[in-house]
Amino acid sequence: MTTPSGKLAWGQAGNYDAVDDRQVIAAVTRNRLGLVWPATVTASTGMNIILEGGWLGVASCGDRTSAVVGSRLDQVIAALPGPATGSREDVLWCDTEPDEGVWSLRVINRSETATRPGLPLAWITAPANATLATDLTIRPVQAELERRLMRHVGWDDTTRTGFATLWENADTIIWGDALAEPGQWYRVRFTANSPMALTGSPEGRIGIGRRLAGSPESASLLLRASAISYPRLNAPRAADVEAIFRHPVTSAAVEYSYVGRIWCAGTGTYRVNLIGNQGDGLVLTVEDIGS
Repeated sequence: MTTPSGKLAWGQAGNYDAVDDRQVIAAVTRNRLGLVWPATVTASTGMNIILEGGWLGVASCGDRTSAVVGSRLDQVIAALPGPATGSREDVLWCDTEPDEGVWSLRVINRSETATRPGLPLAWITAPANATLATDLTIRPVQAELERRLMRHVGWDDTTRTGFATLWENADTIIWGDALAEPGQWYRVRFTANSPMALTGSPEGRIGIGRRLAGSPESASLLLRASAISYPRLNAPRAADVEAIFRHPVTSAAVEYSYVGRIWCAGTGTYRVNLIGNQGDGLVLTVEDIGS
C-alpha cells in the first residue's frame, strides 16, 4: 500500500527560506500544536482505516519550527494487528519531513511518539488478536489548537454514597478526556457543591487524578487532593481542588482521562452530591493556560 502523503502548506522544500516560513508559523501560533479542523477516522475493510478529507492542523517539524498539515481528500491507512495477549495503544500519526516539504500518515505504537516530530490525529486501542479494523477502538483527536477550555463536564449524582477511605478505593464520579501537548501548562479543577458526611468521621477528601485515555480505571494516579471539613454529619458543604502541571517538553503529545473522586478521612459513609436543583453539582474542567 502506498503511504498517504502531501505537501507542507506555506513552505517549500529545503532549509533556507522554508525554515523561515516554518519559524513564522511557530511564532504566530505561539508554538502551539494541534488540529484546527478535526479528524474523522473510521474503520474500513481488513485492517485499513479511513481518514476523511477536511482535517487541518499545525504540526511540529523537530527543529523548533512548525508546519501546516491537512488534506481535502480521503486517505486510507493500514492499522496494526492486535497483540497476542492484552491490548496495545497505537496512534494515527502525521509525520513531517521539512527537508522534503511533505507530510505522511502511518499508524505507530504510542511509545514511538516521544520526541517524534508531527501530530497525532487519532488514538487507537488494538485488542488481542485483532485482525480487522472494526475490532479497533478509534478515538479521533479533537480540534483544540486555539481552545483554552479543553474540557468541561458537569452533572449531578445525588444518589451516590460511599465508604472509601483512600483514593485508590474511591469511585470515579466525574471524568473527561483532553490532549496534553509538550511544553504546555494545564489547570485541572474539580468542584462539588454539596458533598456531606453521613456517618462516622466528619472529615473527607476531594481529589483529581489522571490516567492515559483508554487505560483501565485502576491506572488512575492521584495528582492533588484537598481536605473537606464538614460542619457536622448530614450537613453539606462546597469543596474544590485544582492541579496545575506542565507536560514535559521532551514528551510526546498524549491524551489523558482526568478523574474526580471523593472519599472519607477515617471510617464512615458520605454522599458525593446532595443538591441537584442549582446547576451541575459536580464539575470538572481542564484548561490550557499557556507555555
